[in-house]
Amino acid sequence: MNVKRTAFVIGLVVVLTLLWGLQVGQVMGQAPAEGVSASTVLLIAADEGRGGRLIPKWSGSGTLISSDGLILTNCQVAFPKVLWDDPQFEYDVLIVALATEADKPPQPLYIAEVAQYDAALDLAVVRISQTLNGVSVDPRKLRLPAVSLGDSDKVAAGDALSIWGYSGVAGQAAESVEVKVSGFSSGRGIKGRAWIKVDTELEGALSGGAAVNEEDELVGILAAGAAGSADDIMHCRYTDDTNGDGTVDLNDTCTATGGTISTLRPANLAEALIRAAGQNLGPQPTPVPLPTRTPVPLPTRTPGAPRPTVSRLIFAPDIDEYDQPVTVVESFPSGTETIYFFFDYANFADGASWQPVLVYEGEPVEDAWPVEKWEGGPQGVWWLSFSGDPELADGSYEFVITYEGKELGSATVEVGGPEEKAPAFANIVFSGGGEEGYLLPGGIKEIVATFDYANMSRDTKWSYIGYYQGKEIAKGEGKPFSRASGTTSLPLSSTKALDPGIYRLELYIGERLAATADCRVQEDLGKVFGPITFAEGEDRDGNPLKPSTTFKSGISAVYAFFDWQGMQDGWTWSRAWYLDGEYVTGGESAWESGESGKNFWIYIYTKQGSLPEGRYRLDLRVEGELVQSGFFEIVGKTPSPRPTITPVPPKAGVVIYGRITDADTGRGIQGALFIVLQPGVSVQDFIVSGGDESLVYTWTETDRKGDYQLPNPLVRGESYSIIITADGYRPLTWEDGEVPEDMESPYEWNITLERM
Repeated sequence: MNVKRTAFVIGLVVVLTLLWGLQVGQVMGQAPAEGVSASTVLLIAADEGRGGRLIPKWSGSGTLISSDGLILTNCQVAFPKVLWDDPQFEYDVLIVALATEADKPPQPLYIAEVAQYDAALDLAVVRISQTLNGVSVDPRKLRLPAVSLGDSDKVAAGDALSIWGYSGVAGQAAESVEVKVSGFSSGRGIKGRAWIKVDTELEGALSGGAAVNEEDELVGILAAGAAGSADDIMHCRYTDDTNGDGTVDLNDTCTATGGTISTLRPANLAEALIRAAGQNLGPQPTPVPLPTRTPVPLPTRTPGAPRPTVSRLIFAPDIDEYDQPVTVVESFPSGTETIYFFFDYANFADGASWQPVLVYEGEPVEDAWPVEKWEGGPQGVWWLSFSGDPELADGSYEFVITYEGKELGSATVEVGGPEEKAPAFANIVFSGGGEEGYLLPGGIKEIVATFDYANMSRDTKWSYIGYYQGKEIAKGEGKPFSRASGTTSLPLSSTKALDPGIYRLELYIGERLAATADCRVQEDLGKVFGPITFAEGEDRDGNPLKPSTTFKSGISAVYAFFDWQGMQDGWTWSRAWYLDGEYVTGGESAWESGESGKNFWIYIYTKQGSLPEGRYRLDLRVEGELVQSGFFEIVGKTPSPRPTITPVPPKAGVVIYGRITDADTGRGIQGALFIVLQPGVSVQDFIVSGGDESLVYTWTETDRKGDYQLPNPLVRGESYSIIITADGYRPLTWEDGEVPEDMESPYEWNITLERM
C-alpha cells in the first residue's frame, strides 16, 4: 500500500518528474498482512489491584501502524491527564488487546507506554513494551499486522471512509462503521486541515480508532479534541459489574460516557509524532522554569478583571502564507468552497475551553469544530475556516464564538448569486529592514505595505487607517488610481526606530473595510539566547557534564545548555530538533524563567535503547524569530564515511544559507528544496537511481519566508551537483560546481525560481 512520504521524498518525486518525466509514486511500506480489523487494537487503562489483579478504568481504540508495535490513537484514550489535570486520569498500565483470530473478541496480550503525544492535537503514539505478565518484548520479533498511512490531504468531501474500533462491549470483535466525509474545518496554528467532519455520530467508545479509505489506508483518527469538563474526557468507563460475577474487570462492558463523536484528526498531523516515535525519541516535556533573580508574581483574576471579548468579526475567501486575510468580503458567490472567518480577541486564558459554532439557515451544524482548549494567549487575531461538500450550499452562515460555555459574539455571511466585479484590495504584504512578512526586525524606521487593487476607477474613493497596539496612529484619503488594476504601496515611517509591537493596516473603499493585515516589529532578540553547549548531562553545580559536539553511539540523551538575557516572562519560545535535516520533535511554551540567567537546559532523549546516529540540529525561536541554532553529531565507534566522501568538521567547510524567491513577485517560496548530491554523483545519476537518498550529501527545505540553511557545510575544493526545486516552479540544476578554496563561510546564496 502507499503511504505519505516526508517533504524530502515528495520533493524528489517532483524533481524526478520534472527532469525526466517519470511518474514516480509515493511508495513505502507494504500492504497489511491481514485486514484492518487485525490491526485494530483495544486500549484499556487499568490500575493494579491486590494480587496483581488488573482493574480497568476506561478503554478506547487504536491502530497498529508498524509491525514492531507502534499504535496510533488519541490523548483522550492514552494520556487524558494532559488534557484535564485530574487524579482520576492516572493509571498504572495501558493494556493492548488484539484479535488473534478473525471475527473474534480481542485478547489482552501486551502492555504499552506513551511514546509521543500532542495535547493540542489530541493525538498520541503508544509503543508495545511488555507482555501482559511484565516481560520485555523485542520489537523486531513482534511482526504485528499494521495498516499503511495514507495522505489525508487527498481526502475529498463525499469520500466513503470506514471507522474501525471496539465498542467496549465485552466479547465483541472489532467493528467498522461506514461514513462519508461531509466537510473540513481548520484554524490558526495548524497548517492545512485541522478536522475532517463525517456525516455520522459515532459511539464514543470508538474514540482513537482509525478512519481508512477504500485502499485500507489510515487517513484519520477519531478524536474529539479537548473538553469542557472531566466528564467529557472518557467515552467508555468501567464503572459497573455488568456480568454479575462480583468484580469489575476486563470481562465487563464499559459504560458509554462523554457523548458521540463525528470529527477526525487528519493522519498527516500525526507524521511528526510517528517519526519521533519511530526513532525511539521520548516526548518533549515543557521545560521546568529556573529560579529567577527577581521573582515576578503571576497575574490573578479579580472580580473586576476585564472579561473575555471578541471584536472585528470579518470574512475572507482565503488566507496568505502569513495567516492574514487576502481580502475582506461581505458575501460569497455560489460555488464557494471555503469560508475564512477572522476575529480579534482579548482577555482570553490558555487552558480555557472554547468552541466555534456554525449555524446554517438557522440550524446548528453538529460539531463543525469540537470543544478545544484555548492556546492562543490573552489577545490577538484568530481565524477559522469551513469547507463544503465540495461546494458550500447557498444560504446564510452564522459563525458563533463560545468561551467557557458563553457566547461572546457572532457574524453572519451569505453565500449565493454570481461573483461581482466590485472594486477590491488584496494581498497586503509588509516589508522593512530587508525582511518581508508578518515578523519584521527591531530597530527599523519604516514599514512599507504593498497591496494589489482591482476594478478601480478615478472616482473610486478609498482610505486607510494605521494602528499600533490597537491605537490609531495614521489616517488618510487615498490618491485616485490611474489604472483599473495594479499594485501600489503605503509607507509608515518615523525619525526614530519604530516601537516593537503589533501594527495594523486597514484599507477602506467608501465605508467598507476591503482589506486588512497585521505585522509585528520585534524586539532586538538577536542575543537573548547565548551559544548552545551540548553535553551528556548536568553536574552537581548545574553546569554541562562532558560537553562536546560529537557523542559516541549508545548515548540515550543529549542536553542543550544556554544562557539568556533580555527575555520576558510570557514570551512564546519554541524548540525544534532535527536529525539529518528532518524535523523529529520539539515544543512551544511561554517563557517563565525571568530576564536573565545561566545554564538553562532542555534535552532530547530516548526512553529505550540509544539515540539514532546522525547529525542533529537544535533551533531556538522567540516570538517566531530564530535566535539561536546549534549542531552535534552522534557517531559509531568506527564512523562509516558517506559514499565517496569523508565528513569533515564545519571549520573546514562552507556553510551555505540564503533565500529562494519567486522570480515574478520577489516573495519567498515556502517548501522549496535545496539538494546537494554526493561528490561524483551527477543529476542524471540521481534521476536514473529513482531518487536514491544515499546519493544525497545534504539537503534542506525553506521556511515560510523562503529562507534556508544547509545543515552540512560544503568542502572547499570539492565539486557537487545541485538541484533546487519547488512545487509549481521550474527546477534549477548545476553539474559539478566547485567550491572555491578561498570561499568565505558562511556564504549567502540567494536564488530565484520561475513558475512553470
